[in-house]
Amino acid sequence: MLIRVVRPLAAATLAMSMTLAPALAADVPVGPVQWEPVTKTEKVEVFVDPASIHAAGTGLEVTVKQNYAQPQPAAKKGKSYLSTGNVYRIDCAQRRLGLKDLRAYDGLDLQGKLVQKATAKDKNMQWLDAPERTVFGEIVDFACRPPGG
Repeated sequence: MLIRVVRPLAAATLAMSMTLAPALAADVPVGPVQWEPVTKTEKVEVFVDPASIHAAGTGLEVTVKQNYAQPQPAAKKGKSYLSTGNVYRIDCAQRRLGLKDLRAYDGLDLQGKLVQKATAKDKNMQWLDAPERTVFGEIVDFACRPPGG
């Protein structure tokens, strides 16, 4: 029998992890997330939790943390964020991804106040192309690489 557990992002973010529990659930032991750097541009630095990568439907699902160099405007007027925790659906064969869950925070590294959230069901998933050598492309390459690759 497989038991689903929630990994806390860090001891200081236990309360936040309770909010994110459905989005960041994975079939791995409890413990801190070991974010692995994927790519960095002048605007954003992207990390993936390798333990979060798992089969979902006909593709994969992955949890991604993005830290922004400058505050990004949130949907709510007057709010901005510096980091997001995203769950993406990945279609390796077609090199595309869809945003399943987004949580935006006013601090770096998923810290601070939650200022925006969004979720999408599979039937409403909006797929985005992930060309090579782009931020989305690097996420797809990381998630779709062969085990040990």
